[in-house]
Amino acid sequence: MTRIAHLSDFHLLEPAIRARRGQAWLRVNYLSLKRALDYEQRRARASAALVEARREGFDQLVITGDLTEDGALSQYEVLAEVLHGSGIDPARVTLVPGNHDAYGLGWDEALDGPLSPWAATSRHGAVTLLDGCAVVAVSSAVPQSFVRSSGRVEMGALDLVDRVARDHRRRPVVVAQHHPPFAVMHQWVHGLLNHREVTGLLHAHRTVAVLHGHTHQRRERPIEPGGPARIFSAGAVVTDALPLRVYAAAGELRALGA
Repeated sequence: MTRIAHLSDFHLLEPAIRARRGQAWLRVNYLSLKRALDYEQRRARASAALVEARREGFDQLVITGDLTEDGALSQYEVLAEVLHGSGIDPARVTLVPGNHDAYGLGWDEALDGPLSPWAATSRHGAVTLLDGCAVVAVSSAVPQSFVRSSGRVEMGALDLVDRVARDHRRRPVVVAQHHPPFAVMHQWVHGLLNHREVTGLLHAHRTVAVLHGHTHQRRERPIEPGGPARIFSAGAVVTDALPLRVYAAAGELRALGA
């Protein structure tokens, strides 16, 4: 049995956050609405969540986006320090970007820079083959104004998941992405713009499951009424008291202790 650990929504800040001025200060205040701009607290929460994940044990850790508050290089550097400090082998970590990460440095730039140790498992379309499942890193982050938080999954990524599912028919395929693959209120502003294409992929392949963030809620959803859960979300590390989720992959993906 393969164990997948799932965390999401770190929303890390840089140490000098209060030195910001002008548009940069307005942006981070807007994005952190109702959350204190406390660099130390956010870093401590992320580190504690990683410690908990190590304690629970896993074969692969998936962190589903909004890793930073607005994608600043210095925030990615903090993320790298936190991940290094956890002592977790980078090969056992899959990172994907969220909409907050797309407001600043591009994801490929982050992976070529501070996050280079995690690039092999975290670049868009990276496939990590484990004994019990395959993990596919998918970016749903798109460049946009910080007043929007929508996303889109490229068709090439959907084709890749389709191929992986066909090549590994008996192995669950875990798609890691930030946005949920279903309709939400104010879809154009907050949701995954092509969620129907992703849902269609789930209907086509019963072995495919999605791990996502964005909603800051711990939930699971079936694709068909009465069927097993195949869409799973984790609470936000930045605010949730119990942000870690752990899953077992053996024929299908199922939540442990949910």
